[in-house]
Amino acid sequence: MKNQVSERGQALILITLAMIGLVGFGALAIDGARALEARRHAQNAADAAALAAALAYQKGGDITTAAQARASSNGFDDNGTTNDVTITVSNIVAGSGACPGDAAGRDITVTIVTTIKTTFARVLGRNTLSGPVTATTRACAPTIVEPFGGAAVAGLNPSLTSCAYDSGNSNSAHWTLHGGGIFSNGCAYSKNGGSVSLDPGECAVAVGPAYNFTCMQQNQTSKAVNYPTDILAKMPPNPCDGTPGDVGLPQGSGSTFSNGIYCISDLDALDKEDIVLNNATLYVTDMVFDLKFAGGGGFNGSPTTSGPYAGYYMIVAYNPTPCPTFTAKNAQTMILRGNSGGTFSGTILAPSACIDVRGNGEPSGIYTQIIGYNVTSNGNAEVYINYNPNPSLNDPFEPTITLQK
Repeated sequence: MKNQVSERGQALILITLAMIGLVGFGALAIDGARALEARRHAQNAADAAALAAALAYQKGGDITTAAQARASSNGFDDNGTTNDVTITVSNIVAGSGACPGDAAGRDITVTIVTTIKTTFARVLGRNTLSGPVTATTRACAPTIVEPFGGAAVAGLNPSLTSCAYDSGNSNSAHWTLHGGGIFSNGCAYSKNGGSVSLDPGECAVAVGPAYNFTCMQQNQTSKAVNYPTDILAKMPPNPCDGTPGDVGLPQGSGSTFSNGIYCISDLDALDKEDIVLNNATLYVTDMVFDLKFAGGGGFNGSPTTSGPYAGYYMIVAYNPTPCPTFTAKNAQTMILRGNSGGTFSGTILAPSACIDVRGNGEPSGIYTQIIGYNVTSNGNAEVYINYNPNPSLNDPFEPTITLQK
């Protein structure tokens, strides 16, 4: 009989433990699901509030007010009982590299802590369940950056022996650059300390070695351009390849181009011509040309001022076999030569071409930025480049908002 009483007592204990377990599972299933739903709702609200705050920053509004309003509209009013909302703003200093184009910005974090009353979990001593969620946005201000540090001349050849910029070794040419310096993706060479004159504060900046400049910054490996990947990523789309929406116009007859983007399939045909642009851009699709303006002619005018081609005087399509030297055959080669006092502005972007700059005779002759694979001088006259970034190419960085994970 004693053994029977003992067994009944043990069964009661097991039933009690089982009931506690069942209540626990019920609490987990019901209260846990409610907590999970509340967390999901709070996360969506935090994301929306952080994005609203970022948009307010870019429009000049109040960040905190915008975040609180959006959180409240989603049911999180920071009442201190069922929810707490915290907004934290951190400044991004211009030039820090955190934003495109080294722009300034803000990191905005919205934290929402939700508290729900439990049902079954109260049996286990838990009257409430709380949990935080966070969302962070990075809002970057718009900015405009001059490519290659605002260099008036940029050579993209990454070679450390055949220099992307070479002022000329077998001639008496003298370069005078105003408003910008020199960038070389490899090495940069000047015949002697007097071959290149730069404005105070401007230098020859080279990823590799630099030779004989009065101001030079060499071995700047952090400024290297991944050729051609980085360049191709920056080039505007080819407007002449026949895809829907092309804006390119055929060259037509003559050498005066106005109000448009013109497809140039035979650049050599413009040799000896005075090429005049009026709010226009030339898009050259030639893989092989040798433009020398022999016996006369040259560039004049100004580039288009709006759209993806704004600031470009000429864009030359990329040849997968870049021009090795200016005297190369079956390559893209071009001489920029004096044109009787004519002036032109805007960027010449010829990423796979050899560009040879000859004397242009007038200190006011060229207001452009010249970007080529190799940029050299094989003449003996004075080369003047007065770089003016206003009508030339600028890299626009639109305001950006990213939700950080």
